[in-house]
Amino acid sequence: DAVSITTVTVPDRGGWVVMWPRPGDPTWVNRIEFRCEYSISPASATPPTITWLKGVFADGDRQVIYKWSSSGEVYVHPEFAGRVSVESRTRPNLVLTDAKFDDWGRYWCRVTNEDQSDEFGTDEESLLFWYKLGYDPPTRLSQVSLDKTPVRVAAGGTARLDCTGTSGREASILWVKGPTSRTQGESCDSYDTVIHKSAVWGAGNPEPENITISPSYDGRVSLDADGSGSFTPTLTISDIRPSDSGRYWCAPDISEVYSTLGPLNRDAQSVVIIVNDPGTEPTCAGKPDGMYQHPADCAQFYTCSGGLSYGTNTCP
Repeated sequence: DAVSITTVTVPDRGGWVVMWPRPGDPTWVNRIEFRCEYSISPASATPPTITWLKGVFADGDRQVIYKWSSSGEVYVHPEFAGRVSVESRTRPNLVLTDAKFDDWGRYWCRVTNEDQSDEFGTDEESLLFWYKLGYDPPTRLSQVSLDKTPVRVAAGGTARLDCTGTSGREASILWVKGPTSRTQGESCDSYDTVIHKSAVWGAGNPEPENITISPSYDGRVSLDADGSGSFTPTLTISDIRPSDSGRYWCAPDISEVYSTLGPLNRDAQSVVIIVNDPGTEPTCAGKPDGMYQHPADCAQFYTCSGGLSYGTNTCP
């Protein structure tokens, strides 16, 4: 109940923002606005940090183009100096002026509650910006729709994360957990892969869909299957453990062969899992000295000596 959850919403995120330059039109204004809304529940006493990023989700090459820290410090990427601004903390819309062809791409609005700057307090969503120069808009656009209602589940139970969007054999489906760190500047975050289904190019290709699962989730996660035998983005996690608490991102995209966007076609939304587990913390009270199985995770053990716990370790 003490967890404060940040939720970000980018209106009209299912499509794209288009700017079509009309240099011969005196009424044309070279200005674009990316809308963003958020909520923090319970509310934070500290102003949130507002960050806008550009690039591919869960990719270390994403650029931080604008960051307004809770302390009031503002960072602007050199390529966007003098061209980007944010209206206010309560309305963190990004305004881009003097837009140009190189600005096209996927823009991410991130809000971080600095009173709880972990996975629970950090959320983001994206919008695609297309700078049109006489050719068609992007083809085969990926879109994610995820129920963002926090999922509460007891330790040992099962969580189902309902996600719809790009699916089928020609789609890549990625679920990650995080972010685990945040740094200002060029480098971004690290996410832990939960499950990844690769895309199979060509409907007639007999190559099977390849699914990779993180060792920490092995035997506990699965994707839904549709009637044709292909997989959908909906994820089920069984045998929930306290360490599973956190934010999970559904990020499917269409194979690069079928889209002009390449890796930028990867959309993402997140949902939080909260594990209700008040009685499974290791305790050494009244126990003889020795090693004991962790009550919530059989892959870990803890050591007792003199009635005190001396840490939790992973079983060899």
